[in-house]
Amino acid sequence: MRAIRRFVEFIIVLIALGAAIYLQRVPILDWYQNITKPSVPEAVEYVDVIEKIQKENNKQDEVVNEVILEQETINKDIVEDKFIEEVTNTEQIFHDEEVEGVGFETEEVLLEEYVLKKEEFILPASINLAVPFTSQAPHANWDYPYKEACEEASVYMVHGFYNGIKPGKIDADVADKEILKIIDFENGLFGSYEDTTAEQTGVLAELMYGYSKVETIENPTIDQLRTHLAHGRPVIVPSAGRLLGNPNFQQPGPLYHMIVLRGYTDSGMFITNDPGTRNGEEFLYSFDTIMQSMHDFNGNNDIKEGKRVVLIIYPN
Repeated sequence: MRAIRRFVEFIIVLIALGAAIYLQRVPILDWYQNITKPSVPEAVEYVDVIEKIQKENNKQDEVVNEVILEQETINKDIVEDKFIEEVTNTEQIFHDEEVEGVGFETEEVLLEEYVLKKEEFILPASINLAVPFTSQAPHANWDYPYKEACEEASVYMVHGFYNGIKPGKIDADVADKEILKIIDFENGLFGSYEDTTAEQTGVLAELMYGYSKVETIENPTIDQLRTHLAHGRPVIVPSAGRLLGNPNFQQPGPLYHMIVLRGYTDSGMFITNDPGTRNGEEFLYSFDTIMQSMHDFNGNNDIKEGKRVVLIIYPN
């Protein structure tokens, strides 16, 4: 009897332990994901990015001025040598108009080449912008309208980055209120808030938050995306959500989705804020995954046929 009683007690403890683990499965899963999460570069805030870029530009301006001065000296020597050669051979005066065709580089040519090379020169190996994060369902209510609020959450996160919202997770009450406000604005603007294209999302950012410059880039390259990020500009990417393959999505995942690129690593990964999951802060996608899943909304047609485009919101 004693052995039976101990066995029953053991079973009861086991059931109780299993129930406790089940009830705490969400925080346990979050804890596990946090400790196994790949490391990313330290996040930098917008003001720090701009300060760093300005310092780098000043250094480059010094370099190009030195190059121009050196080239001007070389050009002068070329002209003088050409003058002597012409006088010796023809015994005629070397007129100013004959200098044309000598082929030396002008200051304007040097500056043009400098501008073309400058962005590549300052491109860092990795960067992680401190874009604050919210899921599109701040209180984990994935019913409507939050189910379709990835565009609103993406715009709000970029707006928060430019306007000094504290890095990390945005307070759920604050984020919820702002997402609903954006949805109301969209309903008045477009007659609906669901499935906005990159262009419509740009219009939303202009009219809702007063941004004076937004840009959609079709068929962007990886280096174009990295360049915008290195200049402190998050990139909003419309996607065929199921091609992203995020294991945190409610499977099979959204047909159409929108995420924010906030940086990249030196190992070929984009650092994102993906509003489609509570675990979307600094979520890593490979360069290939982002480029292959990049598709804009195209009505009721196959989302994988949507054009490849991204949205850039420039700070005022």
